[in-house]
Amino acid sequence: MNNTFNINRFGKVLKHDGLNFFPNIILALAIIWAIPVVIYLFTCLMPSDETTQLYDPFSRIDIISTLSTIMLIIAPARLYRYCNDPRKGIGYAMLPASTLEKFLSMVFYCIIVTPIIYIAGALAIDSILAIFHGPYEGFAVSYYFDRFAQINAIFDKSNVMMDESWILYYKSLSPTFAIILSAIGSLTISSIFMFGNMIFKKHKTGKMIGILILMFILFMIIIINYAVNTEVLTHQIDDKAEFVKHTVFFMMNVMFYAEIIVSALMLFGVYRKIKTQKY
Repeated sequence: MNNTFNINRFGKVLKHDGLNFFPNIILALAIIWAIPVVIYLFTCLMPSDETTQLYDPFSRIDIISTLSTIMLIIAPARLYRYCNDPRKGIGYAMLPASTLEKFLSMVFYCIIVTPIIYIAGALAIDSILAIFHGPYEGFAVSYYFDRFAQINAIFDKSNVMMDESWILYYKSLSPTFAIILSAIGSLTISSIFMFGNMIFKKHKTGKMIGILILMFILFMIIIINYAVNTEVLTHQIDDKAEFVKHTVFFMMNVMFYAEIIVSALMLFGVYRKIKTQKY
């Protein structure tokens, strides 16, 4: 289309994709939402002395975060499964919208709407279950947006002793930066599977997961070989601890910029595939 972006036309695309949002993804949402309920009921039927500890708010936040990642992974294939299909994708191709408008709508529903709706529903379900007590203690919603409380809980559970430099490092991270880190991580995951949804016609999510597993194995082989051959392993214990600490800080910075680059490349690939898709 000649006009790259028109707000009225973009609104119609958002409306079109919004009307198809729940019909396409409601079953997946219902199944993912039901998992904590099943855990709750199963735990009620098989109580133990460790129940309260296992299902404190932070443990449930871990479950919700994991399931949120799963939703990000499956959302593109559920919402836009036919967008690159030679026959069933004709309707998507004929939408009166530009490539940019289709792309922005896809990003909006896969990266923003899906996790918001899932997390809102998951926290609501968790709060309802917590009201009845049972194996749930406290409310996950009270701590879900407190990243530093979650970090402290991880160290407490793992009995990890932090020296002063670790504590100062985590305190130096602003809440805004912590939110940005989390958002970029979610963006990276979603963009990767949006790209996979556009380049594969069948078994889209499974193929992308397989590629990621192979890349992870290759990456770990490289890292292990580097660690085995580095001189630092021959140093004293204190030097090793210092090396590990600095390595963690370095890797966090590397991951931050790597996620930005990967997200940008994947999203550009999605845009190009929408623009050049043949039907």
